[in-house]
Amino acid sequence: MKALYIDCFSGISGDMMVGALIDAGASPEKIESELKKLNVSGYEIKCSRVMKEGISSIKFDVILDEEHTHGHDHHHNHDHSHHKHHHHGHNHDHGHHHHNHDHSHQEHHHGHDHSHDEYHHHQHSRYADIVKLIDESELSPKVKERSKQIFAPIAKSESKIHNMSIEDVHFHEVGAVDSIVDIVATAIALEELEIEKIITSYVPLGSGKIRISHGVYPVPAPATLDMMKNVPIAPTDLPYELTTPTGAGIIVSQSDSYGTLPAMKISSIGYGAGTRNIPGRPNVLRVIVGELLEENEQIVGKKETITVIECHMDDMTGEAFGYVMEKLLEEGALDVYYTPIFMKKNRPGTLVTVLAPENREANLTEILFKETTTLGVRKNKWSRSILDRKITEAETAFGPIKIKQALKKGQVIRAVPEYEDVKKVASEHGVSFQEVYNAALKSI
Repeated sequence: MKALYIDCFSGISGDMMVGALIDAGASPEKIESELKKLNVSGYEIKCSRVMKEGISSIKFDVILDEEHTHGHDHHHNHDHSHHKHHHHGHNHDHGHHHHNHDHSHQEHHHGHDHSHDEYHHHQHSRYADIVKLIDESELSPKVKERSKQIFAPIAKSESKIHNMSIEDVHFHEVGAVDSIVDIVATAIALEELEIEKIITSYVPLGSGKIRISHGVYPVPAPATLDMMKNVPIAPTDLPYELTTPTGAGIIVSQSDSYGTLPAMKISSIGYGAGTRNIPGRPNVLRVIVGELLEENEQIVGKKETITVIECHMDDMTGEAFGYVMEKLLEEGALDVYYTPIFMKKNRPGTLVTVLAPENREANLTEILFKETTTLGVRKNKWSRSILDRKITEAETAFGPIKIKQALKKGQVIRAVPEYEDVKKVASEHGVSFQEVYNAALKSI
């Protein structure tokens, strides 16, 4: 299985990701030709090889055409940061504000588009319009899907921070073009390299403060921090914004697991450069491409993180516990189980354990508080390795019965008749559960 390891020891931004993937073998010509399938103009991309504290790396830049800058060629240390994502209605008249964003990875030499050109100013700035732009392009379905996957968490977090609908999240007029190009170019490169699994190192976010059009903001940016919930964070005392919202969007939407470099046969390595020079530290993103070794492919390739929610009580009835389990499973719990325990003063009690997908954690916690007598819950993050699952149908003398298959690397290693189907058919035909179950097994 072809895998990508993202080693973001100096953080990650959109242009660093594209640069690293190009250095690892993605074709800049292919990226440029594919980007032309998007209905976006007024920019050019530039790839150059630069040195970062002794490491040769690729710098990827999005440069706006001069006709769209109206001659205002200020030098900004922009990266794909939260100052590019604003909600509708903010005044973006940057002609009167000289930003010194010297905290960031990148320095783009481009001015701001002061015109009221519908093409740049409005059409590509709202999240809903960007999704439409991607959908209506002639890009491949896989590139479209990856691109939208990356944009989604950025828009979701921005909408939460600004308390507005996700469709109306407004990307900075110039930054919208930058973000679109970086994100879609990342998707194009990942597909060209035929990456099937992505493993990411623990992620440093940075620290300190930055000054943007909204005022002085803490680092990490609010949207970045919101996106990085449930992602392992690496501590850092560097007073810079190391991970940007675009970088965070790539990490949270594309990573299958987090940790150290897995056992793999490496085929290529790439370094993508940021703009800032950090003394004593190469400000680069490293990516490693290769084949996962068979002995750990099942573990790394199918790993996911879940939340384990627990609480215990000694003052609930059996009927109430039955009801709670039903509600938890209906709300999306992966599993719920009860364990008999002895509590203070030797009172018999019940430990409730809920295995929760990360996106259902809050809802399931709310059910526990509402439907049980607990005064608090405990939460842990577990990583689990899972087999692929596939549902097929077996024809039996009693009729069709669904079969759940467990697969490893595409091979069926176990098959089990679906309980509900077997139960229903046994009842309808007046035969034993085991008779129908065995008939289904023989028909596989």
